[in-house]
Amino acid sequence: MLKKTLQWALIVSWGVASVAQAQQLIYKWTDAQGQVQYTELAPPSGVKYEMVRKSSGLEQGPAPAQDLNKAQADLAKKVAEQEQAEKKQVEEAQKEADDLRTKNCEAAKKNVTTLQSDSPVVKTDAQGNKVALDPAAREAELKKAQKDQDYFCNP
Repeated sequence: MLKKTLQWALIVSWGVASVAQAQQLIYKWTDAQGQVQYTELAPPSGVKYEMVRKSSGLEQGPAPAQDLNKAQADLAKKVAEQEQAEKKQVEEAQKEADDLRTKNCEAAKKNVTTLQSDSPVVKTDAQGNKVALDPAAREAELKKAQKDQDYFCNP
């Protein structure tokens, strides 16, 4: 996620720089009446032209270091906030997984206890009818419940 954010920030900054650079170039050409024209659009086809830099008349120096430092600090803050949010999401997902594992462990223990007892055990079949487990089916269910208990209770 952090890489994507940084990649997008870099792409956007390149795009802004490209647009700014493109907007500073204009066409210089001479029309049919001999007047020099300066336009942002290309002259009619067949007319000779040259590309010149557009000047605002004001000298622009490099961006003040303070602005650059602020931008870097803002970016670092955003990155830190995103990392914190991602960390929180991971922690919440881990907590949910741990809670689910605990519930499954408790259910597996109950199943093992029930299947090891002498009381009759019934299961619902595909048609929704309750069917008592015979000794072979009970043993198979007990093995499955013990595997579940090992898996969920001993991570």
